[in-house]
Amino acid sequence: MRCPTLTDLPPPPKGKTGWPWTRETPRVPESMPDGKPWPRISIVTPSYNQGQFIEETIRSVLLQGYPDLEYIIIDGGSTDESVEIIRKYERWITFWTSEPDGGQTNAINKGFKRSTGEIVAWLNSDDVYTAGALCTAAKAFAEQPNSAVIYGDMAYVDAGTTILSHIGSRKFDLEELYRRNYIRQPASFISADAIKKIGFLDERFHYAMDYDLWICLGQEGNVMQYIPRTLAWFRLHGSSKSVSQQEAFWPEIFLVFDKVLTCRTPGAPLTEIAYSRILQSLLINHLSQQPHKIVRCTSKGMLDDGDGEMFYQKPLQEVLRFVDKDHFHAGDSYLLMEALHEIYKTLENEYNMGKISPSIGSKPRWVYIQLALLPGYLLLLGERTKSVGLYKTILYMHPFLLKYPQTYRFPGRYVMKTNPMFKKILKNLRSSRVFYGIRSIFFGSAIGSY
Repeated sequence: MRCPTLTDLPPPPKGKTGWPWTRETPRVPESMPDGKPWPRISIVTPSYNQGQFIEETIRSVLLQGYPDLEYIIIDGGSTDESVEIIRKYERWITFWTSEPDGGQTNAINKGFKRSTGEIVAWLNSDDVYTAGALCTAAKAFAEQPNSAVIYGDMAYVDAGTTILSHIGSRKFDLEELYRRNYIRQPASFISADAIKKIGFLDERFHYAMDYDLWICLGQEGNVMQYIPRTLAWFRLHGSSKSVSQQEAFWPEIFLVFDKVLTCRTPGAPLTEIAYSRILQSLLINHLSQQPHKIVRCTSKGMLDDGDGEMFYQKPLQEVLRFVDKDHFHAGDSYLLMEALHEIYKTLENEYNMGKISPSIGSKPRWVYIQLALLPGYLLLLGERTKSVGLYKTILYMHPFLLKYPQTYRFPGRYVMKTNPMFKKILKNLRSSRVFYGIRSIFFGSAIGSY
């Protein structure tokens, strides 16, 4: 289907102006500059009770001016005005349904399995494509036809679609992807062949399905191409999962890296990062006292040590005992380091059959880096006083940690969280890609840590 024009679509609600209400993308020529037809792009929108936002999402897809669009909406049985709005645009929707499903990831897979495009993507029912996003992605795939993923930048917007900040990405690097998910899902387009080869999205994930997908595709050696252009707007509002259910992401970060380490041996540098992410997810999940259970979801099922405990439980409790203390003493840092050594040995026994990598040595650099990172986890959970106390104690007892860049992330994050003026300066600078790169080096990211 060729995208409809602005005059084809129903008029926007009263008071709605600008993109994609009263503005459209100029129509793209019928064929590419070399005379070849444009590749079909299939967009899937999973939807559930987002009636206040879904019309803007739909219009941002339909008004792309693209010559060969397939648009699929999988609604999970919404009880608000969503279905009424979908029906309003069903003339231009290739397929839609409204019925109970197995959640967002299941809905996306249902749409992907119905799609016929060479390029696929999903756009959640509260997010928005920028004008010309589809054409930009199609051109990038034409220039690099062996790409598995084309991804760009995005902007955060509020409920009223006011831009809050621009969020840049970076050229693909698997080690950096292990550290943090820098691929912006709404601004990403996927080769249909590539996603079919890995069996679509893993439906065990409800929050980190995109992160799992990028890692699965990236570590298979696929080409992941970055375009330094804003392709989507990601909406922040009270009921979005990224705002209201942040704690639920951490058990799935554990599962992402448990899956990585169970299915393959990624090599010493990547393994160290994966261990760090596992420890981070375990600590934050337990310290936040959330009811989300972290379980092994492998063919071996839930593993225990014979006493009904998960393989990591005993050494983790030792680490938690020190991290969650109200006051820290000099000797605590040494005991904490011993507990981290036990964590490391437990992970090696579980995932690497006890084979210690020769490059790591008897006192793993990994343990020292975890010491530097622990205060940041407390800060992430709002424990400012505890985090400062732990940071001071660790640094006083182990000043050699100053040689690790991870040590400098805590003061940077602390200043950002506690100084309103500095936060205002950061907000004004966030649109700068150069600044974003510097920030990543010194401060890390909310999820990335190693």
